[in-house]
Amino acid sequence: MDTLAKLTEHLSDTERTHLANIATNLQLVADLGYADVALVVAAPDGHAVVAADARPMTAVPAVAGTRVGKALSHDEEEAHAALRDGAYVAGRRRRTTRGIQYTTSAYPVGDPPKGVLLRDLTAQVVDDPGAMERQFMLLAEELLAVMGRRPLLAVDTGAPFSTTRIAGDGVMRVDAEGRIAYASPNAVNIMRLARVEGPLTGTAATALPGGAIAVGPVLGTAGALQTEVAVAGRVLMYRVIALEPGAALLVEDITDARRRDAELKVKEATIREVHHRVKNNLQTISSLLRIQARRSTSEETSRALAEAVERVGSMAVVHEMLSSSTDERVDFGAVARTVVDLVRQGLAGSGGTVSVAVEGTMGEVPAAVATSLALVTAELVHNAIEHAYAEGQSGGVAVTLKRIAGELRLTVHDDGPGLPVGFDLADSAHLGLAIVRTIVEDDLRGTLAFRGGRGTTVAITVPVEE
Repeated sequence: MDTLAKLTEHLSDTERTHLANIATNLQLVADLGYADVALVVAAPDGHAVVAADARPMTAVPAVAGTRVGKALSHDEEEAHAALRDGAYVAGRRRRTTRGIQYTTSAYPVGDPPKGVLLRDLTAQVVDDPGAMERQFMLLAEELLAVMGRRPLLAVDTGAPFSTTRIAGDGVMRVDAEGRIAYASPNAVNIMRLARVEGPLTGTAATALPGGAIAVGPVLGTAGALQTEVAVAGRVLMYRVIALEPGAALLVEDITDARRRDAELKVKEATIREVHHRVKNNLQTISSLLRIQARRSTSEETSRALAEAVERVGSMAVVHEMLSSSTDERVDFGAVARTVVDLVRQGLAGSGGTVSVAVEGTMGEVPAAVATSLALVTAELVHNAIEHAYAEGQSGGVAVTLKRIAGELRLTVHDDGPGLPVGFDLADSAHLGLAIVRTIVEDDLRGTLAFRGGRGTTVAITVPVEE
C-alpha cells in the first residue's frame, strides 16, 4: 500500500478521492509555479505526514529530495497553523537549505482540514521574477487554493481530472468575464499558427479556435476538461481548469504528432496487407505442392513434397498472425500450437497414435525470429513423429517453450528408442535436420543440441533482444 493510501484509510471515500486527486496534480502546480509542492495529511496519531510531493522541472528545487513519509516538525509552523485554523498561511519566514533560501506557504485541504498543501518557493524566483514568471506563480497560487477546496473533476464524465505541463505548451488565464487576461508567448505562437490575428488579451476564450467546444463547457463550473480540436489546419489540445473565478487554460499544438500517428496507421495497415498477401501466396504454393504430391507416382517424391507443404504452411502461420497484428511481433506460443496441428494433420495417415503437447510460453517475439522458429518446430516435430516410432506405434512428443532474460529456449522431446548409435548431426544426410541446423546456427545465431537416452531431446537456445 502506498503512503497516501495508508495515511487516508480512516477518511471517507469523498475525502480520499479529493486527496488522491491533489496528488496527481502536484507536478502541474510545481512546474507552473516554479516551486516544490507537497501534500501533507493529518494522520490519526496527530502527526502531519507528507503523503505526496513534486519538485519543479522549471526551477531549482528548494528541497533536496522527496519528503514522502516524513512527519513535519513543529518548526514548520505554516503547515500546522493551516491545519489548526483551516486558513491560508502566507510564507514570510525565510529558511535556508543547501545554501538556497525559500519561503513556505500553506493551503488547507478540506473543511474541516484533512490535510495541507505546502508550497516552497525559492528566493531566487521570488526576488527577481519576469512578467511571465509572475503570471505563472499567481496562476499556481489560484490552482492550489482551488485544489484545497475541491477535487478537479472532468465536466464531461465526472471522473477525477489530472494533467501536467507539456514542453512547448501555452498558458492562458481566463478572467471572470470569460476573456483572456494573460497569454504566454507560447500560447500566442500557437494561436498564430491557428490563424488568430491581433492581441489575445481581451479576446473571449470561447472565440479561440475550438474554444466553444474546449473552454465553453468549463466556464462558470467547478470542473475541468481536456479536449482535442482540429481547426484551421491545426490540431490543438486544450486542458482547461475552472478557477474561482475564471479558468486556467493550457494549450498544445499537436498537429505534427497527429500527422505522425496518421502516417503510422497507414504504414501499419500497409504492412498488415503485405503479410496478408504473403500468407495467401504461401497458401497457394502449398496447394500447388499438394496437388503435385497427389499426382506423383513416386512415394519418395510425394513424401518430399508433403514435407515442403508443411514447411511453407509453418511460415504462412506467422504471416497470418501478423496480418491481424499492429506490431511486427507475434505470440510464439500460439504459432507453435498451430504449427504442431498442421504437422499432426499432415501425418494423420501414418498409423499409430502419437500425441504432441505444447507447454510453456515465450511471449511475443519478433516476426523474423518467429518465422524461423516456426519452421524449426515443424521440422523437429515431423522428424520425431516419423522417425521415433515404428509404423502403428503410439507415443508422445513434448514441445516446451521457455523465455529467460535475453534468450528463447525451444525443446522437443520424444519417448522413442533414442538416437542411433554414433549419431552425428554434422554427418546426417537428413534434409530436415540440415534445415534446422542452418536456421538455428546461421540465421538465428543460436545453439542446437541433441541428447539421447530415454527418447530423444533436441534443445535450441536463441538470443533475443528484450
